[in-house]
Amino acid sequence: MPRILILTASIGEGHNTAARNIHDAVLAETHGTSEVLVADPYTRTNPIVNRLVQKSYATAINRYPRTWKIVFELLSKRGVVEGMGPLLTELTTAVRELIAEFRPDIIASTYPIFSYIITKIRRRDPAVVVPFYTVITDSTLINAVWYRYPCEGSLVADESTAATMRHDGAAPEKIHVLGFPVNIAFESLTPTSPPADGKWKALFFPSGKTQYAVDVLQHLGDIPNLEVTVITGRRYKVHAVLKEAGLPKNGTLMGWTDEMPKLMTTHHIFIGKAGGATVQEAIAAQIPFLVSHVVPGQEEGNIALIEQTGIGTLATGAPRRISDLVLGALANDAALWKTWRANLTAQQKPSAARSIARFLLTRCGKK
Repeated sequence: MPRILILTASIGEGHNTAARNIHDAVLAETHGTSEVLVADPYTRTNPIVNRLVQKSYATAINRYPRTWKIVFELLSKRGVVEGMGPLLTELTTAVRELIAEFRPDIIASTYPIFSYIITKIRRRDPAVVVPFYTVITDSTLINAVWYRYPCEGSLVADESTAATMRHDGAAPEKIHVLGFPVNIAFESLTPTSPPADGKWKALFFPSGKTQYAVDVLQHLGDIPNLEVTVITGRRYKVHAVLKEAGLPKNGTLMGWTDEMPKLMTTHHIFIGKAGGATVQEAIAAQIPFLVSHVVPGQEEGNIALIEQTGIGTLATGAPRRISDLVLGALANDAALWKTWRANLTAQQKPSAARSIARFLLTRCGKK
């Protein structure tokens, strides 16, 4: 039985989403005969520090995005991550213990820091020869931490990401364009068609400041024949504020859900933050994407992908801008929306998780 260790981190949900989807695809491909462990080594470190890191990240991207961009760009510079070595001692120990306990035939990572951690472990213990691959969850313009350190290969979502890496000196033979590992449920779901009754449905993920979400929903509520489903996830304060305000005016307010594939394929427009996993899920669901909030640095590449491929547009700025763009997309018999949908059809790879699973299975134990 192949034994596959998938390393992830609960710092941004996209890393966990990718890891879980690879896990499910491996089990599907091997009919449940593989042993697959999805592990967040941070949970084995100091729990207080771990929670502080997660909370600080969430606060930074939602309230202080410009500050986060400075940190993001700093991490991409040579010597910065290496200089953090002493701060990563516990994490390195946790990864080493996971490898010793699980004894994997291959390791995959959906979080960039683990390529540096594995490099450190291999230098100290040459006996650790398990093949290691990085699954890059961002697109187009990516942080160099993803691919700076030695590994057997990098699995990327698209050719634009591969081109960025090659331009920066990454070995072309180690770059594998396999798509982003979205939920395999997308394989059997059919994207919704333009509504015959003229009633459109938008899916809104609030991010950034709470008042911005309130204002956006007020404006969207003024659009006739538009139903809005709002997903607040684990942002409980936002959920409470929207519920108190009676928002959305026409639609549904939801908290955390694991039904994203179904929701995306039953709505016509997605409005939210351009996270790596979210953008790729939107592509798989063929739902045009309006970017309502930008996390500078790490998500700029995802926004570039959206605009370069013509599958949506940047919609930041005044809250009314989002409702104006929705109206524009649906004008003239939804001409712009139909263009976005056609472009999405050319981009989608709903079976990418299976492709990655097969790739890893064929390389188990091979250096």
